[in-house]
Amino acid sequence: MLRLTLNKETSLSYHEQLYQQIASLIRSGELAPHTQLPPVRDLAAQLHVNYNTIRSVYLRLQQEGLVDSRQGRGTVVSNIVNDPQLTRNPAHLTLLAKETLHKVKAMGYSLDEFARVLGIVQKEINQLPVLFLRFTELELAEYCRLVQYHLPSAMVEGWTLTTFWERLEADSNFLQEYRAVVVHPSVSDQVMPSLPREAPPVVSLDFIPDPTVVIPEVDAYPRHTKVGLICATTRGAEGMIDDLHNAGIHHLDLHTIEANHPDVFDLIAMCDVVYISKPGYMTRPNLLTLPKVKEFREIPDHHGITELRKIVSQ
Repeated sequence: MLRLTLNKETSLSYHEQLYQQIASLIRSGELAPHTQLPPVRDLAAQLHVNYNTIRSVYLRLQQEGLVDSRQGRGTVVSNIVNDPQLTRNPAHLTLLAKETLHKVKAMGYSLDEFARVLGIVQKEINQLPVLFLRFTELELAEYCRLVQYHLPSAMVEGWTLTTFWERLEADSNFLQEYRAVVVHPSVSDQVMPSLPREAPPVVSLDFIPDPTVVIPEVDAYPRHTKVGLICATTRGAEGMIDDLHNAGIHHLDLHTIEANHPDVFDLIAMCDVVYISKPGYMTRPNLLTLPKVKEFREIPDHHGITELRKIVSQ
């Protein structure tokens, strides 16, 4: 079991505290190469923190080459961390820098452009994480990934709303560990009045059907086409209808259902075409293999992601 402690009195986030402690154990050799780290959920339970916090720490350690993570193997300490040639010989770091700069130039960017972007990214990496709230763990897994894709240098931690309300009731000071709180528009009016005055800004971020793929496809269907919409939850499926209506699509006969509902195959049979969200087929992967079923691809709403980008780049 890892000897890790969390200090609520410090200004450092739990993510940063855990990262610094584990990285120090690895670099000092106390955690030897090939040492198996605890599974994400086990360590989260041990420390009484959200598992997404542990997952983001492991991801950061992996990105920095301190650990390796592979399917079926778990997360283990890298076997090259304490290689003296890598830690004591600057020639290796010089070689890495040269290879990176060659790639930058080959892509048509100037070194001045690269230096400017590198400075921005370095500032963003060192900032407080963003707290992302969704209804279920499956939604967190997908939508945190999308936010991270559009803001690759920001640290994103995800909690379910249930966990958030419990933590807020116990101690609202934890909010000081975050740069912003990101919520779905449907709950922003509930969250904002509940936060203390010193809380970080709340960003309302919706996820919309991909306007380059889903919207043109759906809009092209004839009037009264029966379209099924499947998500992991009833709330999510109803949100898919709202998204299509907001995109100006009102000519279809829309039907919704949860992925795990016993009548899901009956709905698929009665519809002309069916779309399933990522959380939906994460719940029931076999549904996406059916001929009628397509993925309901989503992207973050431009206005919300722009607002969040401004906050994290300050």
